[in-house]
Amino acid sequence: MAKWILVFIPLFFYVESSQISNKEKEAILVVYVKPSLNFSSFRLLLDEREVLPEIRRNTYYVIKTTPGRVKLETKGATLRNLTENKSYSLTLEAGKTYYLEAIREYQVLMSTLHLVRRPQQTGELAIEKMNAEYIDLTKSNL
Repeated sequence: MAKWILVFIPLFFYVESSQISNKEKEAILVVYVKPSLNFSSFRLLLDEREVLPEIRRNTYYVIKTTPGRVKLETKGATLRNLTENKSYSLTLEAGKTYYLEAIREYQVLMSTLHLVRRPQQTGELAIEKMNAEYIDLTKSNL
């Protein structure tokens, strides 16, 4: 019996260390939209790849990605000539989570979707009762 324990102990430590190293290789973006009456359709692009074809209200998106400098863009999904595209740059560190609130700004005949970085506590409170969607860019070819 002691031999079996000695066999499983190294295996346990290997599994634990591989889980830790995977977390160190990824960063997490949480993009959320609070409930609202009016919200026109916007898309989210990450490094010029469409990650969210439609950002829905009362929803948060957990996006796992590789760390480093990323370019985020919000673009109108419908009525594209009546929406202003916005571009943001963010440096993501491995093992960290970043909360971005999507806020729609109305102008005369134009709307814009801004991404505003929020502290972790603010973000966690905001998403408590929202619908969740998970996207893992570390495993897909988006």
